[in-house]
Amino acid sequence: MLLSLLLTACTDTRVLVGDVRDIWGKPVPEATVVIEGVLERYHSDSAGRFTIDTEAPVIRVMAGKEGYIKDIEMVPAPLEEGDDYNPLAFSLYPKPEEPGFYGIGQADYVHLGARRIRVVGTELKHYAGLQDIAEETLNAGKPASFVFSSTLRASELSRMNLHLSRLDFVDHTRVKGVLGAMDATVNLWVAAEDIAFDLKALPARDAYLITTREPVVAGMYAFHAQDVLNEEDERVLMNLPKEMQVAFPFEVL
Repeated sequence: MLLSLLLTACTDTRVLVGDVRDIWGKPVPEATVVIEGVLERYHSDSAGRFTIDTEAPVIRVMAGKEGYIKDIEMVPAPLEEGDDYNPLAFSLYPKPEEPGFYGIGQADYVHLGARRIRVVGTELKHYAGLQDIAEETLNAGKPASFVFSSTLRASELSRMNLHLSRLDFVDHTRVKGVLGAMDATVNLWVAAEDIAFDLKALPARDAYLITTREPVVAGMYAFHAQDVLNEEDERVLMNLPKEMQVAFPFEVL
């Protein structure tokens, strides 16, 4: 009995509290919370909160739920012996239903549809662009973020040579031809300057987070692989696989 009391007195039980929400700040109830190295599973309540009394040292904690991409947090050790752990805040990205680009809107994903790239011009000069105006919209004034759902590995994604370009509309222009310059109706959204972005893998096999490095201004934009909207040789563009002869436009308002 005395030994039992001594062991209980020496037990270092600390409290770990936290919050599980989606990326728009809505609580995620019944999310599973796992402490690395501990077999027991815990769950968030209806408000997305959890409280765990643990004797094990806590270094990494994972939160997840069916239909979401899990989130992993590193937990710093308490500053003083006997202190509880600092509160954790988990932010879960919903899993996209299918591969593609998903802009993070104010309250939901904005799925960017693929548009076929069209070519207008002559053998000496052509414009590669998009004819249809994007229906998908995001808000201006802050860096834009996207979830890119893809089964490509990071090394394969690097070879994909992904670009994000601001688009300009070209209506009519003079185009160089074999018999000299000629008037042409282009009627295409074509690539202007590239927009710098960062890409990182999310804690899932098939999801990446893309974030522009600067706030985006109002205008038309598009993702495209292999820099196809800037390709100057029409033959190179036309020899690419059909699934790469597309771009994924959106409008920033």
